Amino acid sequence: MIELIIVMGISVILSSILLSYNHTTRQQLALYAEEMKFVQTVFRAKSLALSSYIQLSNSNICGYGIHIDYVAMTYSIFSYNKPNNSSCKNINSIDADSKNMISTFTLDPNVKFISSPAGLTRLDDVLFIPPDPLTIVNSGGNTIISGPASVVIQTQDNSLSARVNVNSAGLIDFR
Repeated sequence: MIELIIVMGISVILSSILLSYNHTTRQQLALYAEEMKFVQTVFRAKSLALSSYIQLSNSNICGYGIHIDYVAMTYSIFSYNKPNNSSCKNINSIDADSKNMISTFTLDPNVKFISSPAGLTRLDDVLFIPPDPLTIVNSGGNTIISGPASVVIQTQDNSLSARVNVNSAGLIDFR
């Protein structure tokens, strides 16, 4: 009888450890998966701008970019329309009316965007205009001239976070 109680007690302890480990692991995996999906989406927008340069020169589209919606916990790829009576090379800020959303992605429920990361410039939009590509980074309606802007993704229990930086030279850095 004592042996049975000991075996059941050990089984209960191991089961509780496994359940708590499973919850933490699920959030951790969701965080890293969302970070990689976001980085892949930024690279996709940059790639679309570069790969379609010849096609873009004959169209009304100047480039492609990413928009982050911190309230809805989504991010979107958009195409950017050519301004009226101007060329794509003269674009120096992002106009919301010129964006055409192509694809929208929703964050996993286990993670969230941090809207105002401490000490960091928040990334709202990034636009890649070929052929260089010229990179326009927007934070709160202001164009970032130098330095990075960041997106911070965090687990719902605030235990882990991941940061993706994009700077005005088009460098994408994640840690």
